[in-house]
Amino acid sequence: MNEGVRNQLEAKLKKMLDHLDQAKAKKMKPIPQSGTGNIIRRRAGEKEKRFSSCI
Repeated sequence: MNEGVRNQLEAKLKKMLDHLDQAKAKKMKPIPQSGTGNIIRRRAGEKEKRFSSCI
């Protein structure tokens, strides 16, 4: 195998491995969810029970 071909293949392999490492790091990173703080879920049609509605 020629030295030039070998160098090209090594460069391609290194690039592929770097891309794979970046993809793994991105996958492992937790996705931030905006607006999902202290939400109390309720069923559809139920009234909110946390606050009194008598004002």
